[in-house]
Amino acid sequence: MKRIDFPIKPHLLKYLQVHLKLQRLQDSPILVEDYLLSKTNRFGFALNQLLRKPAKSARHEGSSEECTAVLGVDLRNFNAAYYDLLRGKLTSYVVFQFNDFVDDNFKDTLYWWVREHRARGSTIKDAIRSFMVFYDLTEDDVAYETLRKAVQRNAGLGPSKKKAAKTGDFPMNLSQKTGGLSQKKGKVSQKTGVLSQKDTFLAVRQELMKLPLHLFETEFFHAAR
Repeated sequence: MKRIDFPIKPHLLKYLQVHLKLQRLQDSPILVEDYLLSKTNRFGFALNQLLRKPAKSARHEGSSEECTAVLGVDLRNFNAAYYDLLRGKLTSYVVFQFNDFVDDNFKDTLYWWVREHRARGSTIKDAIRSFMVFYDLTEDDVAYETLRKAVQRNAGLGPSKKKAAKTGDFPMNLSQKTGGLSQKKGKVSQKTGVLSQKDTFLAVRQELMKLPLHLFETEFFHAAR
């Protein structure tokens, strides 16, 4: 097997399309070109970690009913037998965990976006609307009101404004030799002799979430500066 269809929520697929630089093939329902799996970005690294064997003891932790879109994942550079794909079907655990990881990044990006626009004098409403335009999000994908409530609860828009993390090139080399992420040396490693597959992914996920996302140096974002 050299390719898998990975279930994902439509708004998260649109988010990944931007950050993985995938071409849009169709608008409704959304369809993008296959993603060539790579460990050089946080999403590919996380997906590779989740697909690794074994995952038999990892139980499903949430619903994946809203994962109605599909991200085609090209495994040509990997040995497909290395992954925990049962007769071409992914486990519900893997589907939920990857969607949840992408959703965490999606929300962090939203909060960063709103803080940046607020710092330039925009309203929260205008900031969220521009975020939706940038990622081509419709009310059917994710409601404005849902994003507004998330921003109000979690974006930290208090009197003291925090500086957003600096963005730049992906700041590390991703390697499978060792299992923690050293921010001094910029390398990810994954020793799994002690931790279960579930605990290993949790540790990797926490370290990946500490890294700044670097795809905001766009003409669109800076046009209003």
